[in-house]
Amino acid sequence: MILDNRNYKTCKLIKNRVDLYLFEMAKLFANLGSDSSAEEYAEAYKRENEMIDKIAELDPEKARSIRPYGS
Repeated sequence: MILDNRNYKTCKLIKNRVDLYLFEMAKLFANLGSDSSAEEYAEAYKRENEMIDKIAELDPEKARSIRPYGS
């Protein structure tokens, strides 16, 4: 859902949504520790990628700045 030429820098709604995704992503990894299993880490990375995909729908350029390697 790309909205015209609006993006993270020009649209307050997009900025707020992206910031919420970024906050959720930070919480994913803040809750992991040395006692976390490989499965827990894998799930966090999976959820992070899902959130970056949602960010890409709002602002592809912002998503590339988070995940510059593509995919």
